[in-house]
Amino acid sequence: MDVARESLHLCVPADAPTLCSHTRRVRAFLVECGVDRGTADDLRLCVHECCTNAMRHSGSIDDIDVWLTVDEDKVAILVRDNGRGLDLGRCDPRRPPETQSTCGRGLFVVAHLLDELEITVDGGTEIRMAKRLPRATL
Repeated sequence: MDVARESLHLCVPADAPTLCSHTRRVRAFLVECGVDRGTADDLRLCVHECCTNAMRHSGSIDDIDVWLTVDEDKVAILVRDNGRGLDLGRCDPRRPPETQSTCGRGLFVVAHLLDELEITVDGGTEIRMAKRLPRATL
């Protein structure tokens, strides 16, 4: 049985006061699509962290684009900004952050909550993420 793909696109303003309302919308969308609440919370955190990074590090005043697609076996997320891009040499999400560092923990957490994470820098930063969903039992 095929499950229809559901998708959501958000344009998140580059100012922090509205971010929580947008990530609440992400969570609500995921739960409406049948994603369990724990996974929806994890994915909300991932979107929040990626948007926060864009706000802090991109230097862009443009909106941050967030796309989510849910199908029967995974959630795919894309977060894109039009800023100067992350310094990938300093920002390896698979490497544990230095204990004395004041930053760098967010993408490390994101990398460990998800099954797939790809960061591309080219006229901004594009972060592609995916979380596999358990198959429904009949």
